[in-house]
Amino acid sequence: MGVQNGGILVSESGTQRNGVPGPDFWSWTPPVDSDVPSDDGSGLQLDTKPSVLSSLPSAVAEKEWTPQFLSIPFESLLSQSEHSDTLPPLQSFLEVEEVESASDESLPVSPSLSLSLEEEQIRDASSSGYAAEAAHALSEANKSSPIGVNPDGSRWWKDTGIERRPDGVICRWTMTRGVSADKAIEWQEKYWEASDDFGYKELGSEKSGRDANGNVWHEFWRESSSLENGLMNFEKTADKWGSNGKGNEWQEKWGEHYNASGQTEKWAHKWCSIDPNTPLEPGHAHVWHERWGGIYDGYGGSIKYTDKWAERSMDGGWEKWGDKWDENFDPNSSGVKQGESWWEGKHGERWNRTWGEQHNGSGWVHKYGKSSSGEHWDTHVREDTWYEKFPHYGFFHCYENSVQLREVPKPSDIQELPKPSEIQEVQEP
Repeated sequence: MGVQNGGILVSESGTQRNGVPGPDFWSWTPPVDSDVPSDDGSGLQLDTKPSVLSSLPSAVAEKEWTPQFLSIPFESLLSQSEHSDTLPPLQSFLEVEEVESASDESLPVSPSLSLSLEEEQIRDASSSGYAAEAAHALSEANKSSPIGVNPDGSRWWKDTGIERRPDGVICRWTMTRGVSADKAIEWQEKYWEASDDFGYKELGSEKSGRDANGNVWHEFWRESSSLENGLMNFEKTADKWGSNGKGNEWQEKWGEHYNASGQTEKWAHKWCSIDPNTPLEPGHAHVWHERWGGIYDGYGGSIKYTDKWAERSMDGGWEKWGDKWDENFDPNSSGVKQGESWWEGKHGERWNRTWGEQHNGSGWVHKYGKSSSGEHWDTHVREDTWYEKFPHYGFFHCYENSVQLREVPKPSDIQELPKPSEIQEVQEP
């Protein structure tokens, strides 16, 4: 626990990797029963009000692995549009659509990766929910006992602290740790806000847990704003991971960066895997990956890409298949779209098909491609050029929805901040 100074608990622990403040969960062991006060006349009374998220143990139980949570796309459906129920609703709204070519239906069509404004808003609502949760936890940090019992019998401990990072940013955090009544589940929730007097602000949260069945999970989220060369920047990132200790594992990571000039970058990487010894129906895989991203220069030029691949354990080796494409356009609508579908057998045999499109804004498109099975095409067709010049969801959407982040106070505006000598200094890793 921390050391109290003038009503503020100053942590004795340093910041972890990724800028997460306060103590680490994985090295924590719950206090033994004899260390916990009770209502048995000892004079110490437990706080029986629910902790910040007293429903967490039941929420964690829902993350236990079951087969339907690990469905992998069929090999034959790899290039089709997919929603994955295995992943949380962070950036899982990805849609890969095929744009039909009206001029020549015999040619392979180029896909388009784009989220609608409505889908972007739904995704950002998830991030806004994290921000609201963090802001609420911080506002309630000093309003309850540092230890308590939930109505379901689970116990919890609370700690708070303030740290100064090497770059001078002041970070205030609050943390709740808990253990279920049967001691089968241990969990931790941590929330923080950070700022300096030069325009930097940050909100973040980290949730971790483990249970007696071998399930382990971790969730990290952070959003920040800063001033760089006179321009306001926003950055959001998240990382969710889970494993059941039996060979089943999944992860989803995503990031977004916006600045006031219109420059935007978005990316995501999702993967899941199951025990390679698990029997599967034909076409299913033991490992599945998906990456996608987009970069917008703010002037009408953009780069987008996606890459999906899967792996299936076979007798004596692995069978793999995938599909990827990218596009790169300048503000004048000149650019290239290209892609590849491929397959690799367990003995090293390979097949692939590549395609490309050259666009110059003239109304004519050069289409070409080939495959290892002998296919070949090279032609020019009359066709309009379409690409996403600007993101549906950009800087001003992000600004309007970052209400809690913008309300993070500067250190000079925090009246209850401890003296500099009382703030935990965080060393460079």
